[in-house]
Amino acid sequence: MIIYCNEIYMEDGIKDGFLTIEDGKIKAFSPKSAALTADKDFSRYRIIPGVVDTHNHGSFGYSLAGSEEFTEKEAAAYLKGLAATGVTAVLPTTTNLEVMKLLVDNKDKLLDGARICGIHSEGPWGNRVGEKGINTGYPAIDMDHAKKMIEVCQGMLKLVDIAPELEGAHDMIRFLVSQGINVGIYHTNANFEEANAGIDAGITVATHLGNVMTGLHHRDIGTLGACLFRDEVDCEVICDDLHLSLEIVRLYFKVKDYSRFMMVSDNVHYAGAPAGRYKGMTTDEKSDRIRITVTKEGFVLSETGRLSGSSLPVMYGIKNLVQKLDIPLETVVLMSSLNPAKKYGFGDRKGSLKIGKDADFAVVTTDFDVVKTYCEGRLVYDKYVDTDLFNPDYLDEFLLEKF
Repeated sequence: MIIYCNEIYMEDGIKDGFLTIEDGKIKAFSPKSAALTADKDFSRYRIIPGVVDTHNHGSFGYSLAGSEEFTEKEAAAYLKGLAATGVTAVLPTTTNLEVMKLLVDNKDKLLDGARICGIHSEGPWGNRVGEKGINTGYPAIDMDHAKKMIEVCQGMLKLVDIAPELEGAHDMIRFLVSQGINVGIYHTNANFEEANAGIDAGITVATHLGNVMTGLHHRDIGTLGACLFRDEVDCEVICDDLHLSLEIVRLYFKVKDYSRFMMVSDNVHYAGAPAGRYKGMTTDEKSDRIRITVTKEGFVLSETGRLSGSSLPVMYGIKNLVQKLDIPLETVVLMSSLNPAKKYGFGDRKGSLKIGKDADFAVVTTDFDVVKTYCEGRLVYDKYVDTDLFNPDYLDEFLLEKF
């Protein structure tokens, strides 16, 4: 297949010309002057590397939290929905062992959407809820559970998050690192000193930097300050302008180089759903998440107003950084694609458009609407064909009131 576009964001620059794709990989680039005959002409659009979303709990009415309904068919629909947002590689994010097993066992069958490139376990060993939240407790650190996760994931467990101030946290961090697993700092009350101790033990990822962690204060700059200071730490950042103000995001980029940031969505199953009130993420009557509100702006809020994941994809964050912060798109796509691919060990084949790498890319408008998504050379999303990807049963079961 030969495609043409006058604005292709390749690893070595923005190019006008032809991409030749064979066996799922980029075989060659030819300049416009080569005058090849293109099978696909995308001259009205931009071609950017497919998004690599390494923090994603669900989308389009499909949840990875764990339920009897989550099947191979549900997983396929979830990955197809991600492709509609330009995602070509994902670390599905869950603490549920059964969901982990299903995703890992079927990863080579699920080819009509984003590619599963690993598993991210956000917790379960945390110590803090978000602002306005009700803390109903977290499980104690459990080495046996960690070993079960590793066994179930069959080498695919790429990231486990932990609050470093918890009893036994440092032993757990060192154990996970010894198994080749990255460790993130998350949902933590750690002060600057405690956060640094966790980083010394082996933490190298800041989970959704700035959210559900101790922030900057002039007498103790907390976990946020430690993660910005320490060169070892690569930082997830949600750029929806809801989880973080764009002013603090701009400050992040002043303090730490773009190469150390990874854009993530933190999407949950409410992503893509209409504004309204929904049944929540739990049936625990003590939890503030027994009911969830999705606002017209895109907030996903608990009954106390706590942020409860995101409804907006990484592509929305790309648009924010380019259009509101005036960051060049060629810089932004490093954070949305190449940086996370490198971090989790598959940057040699994914994360950028380069001869020899997988043909993973999104065809987008100048306003970052996704028109088509290709994963390993396959067309996995077409805006004009794939028009109804939201879970058809979800609204009937979960929607309580539409706004």
